[in-house]
Amino acid sequence: MEPDHVLTRREREVLELISQGKTSKQIAHSLNLSVYTVNNHRKHICKKAGLHSTARLVAFAVSQSANVRVP
Repeated sequence: MEPDHVLTRREREVLELISQGKTSKQIAHSLNLSVYTVNNHRKHICKKAGLHSTARLVAFAVSQSANVRVP
C-alpha cells in the first residue's frame, strides 16, 4: 500500500508519530487533538491498510516511516 495516496494528511501525521514510538495520548497532545480522535485515526489507518492489531500497526508505521512525508 502507498500510504501517501490512501491516507489523509492527518492520518499520515499520526502514522509518523506512531513510527516514533508515541502513544495515543502523546500524539493527541502534539497535534492538539483528543485521544478519542487519535484512536479513530489509528482505527482508520488499520482498516485502510488491512491491519488487525496494534503490533501490526506499529510495524507498518515503522516500515513506512521513510515514505511518509507530511507537507
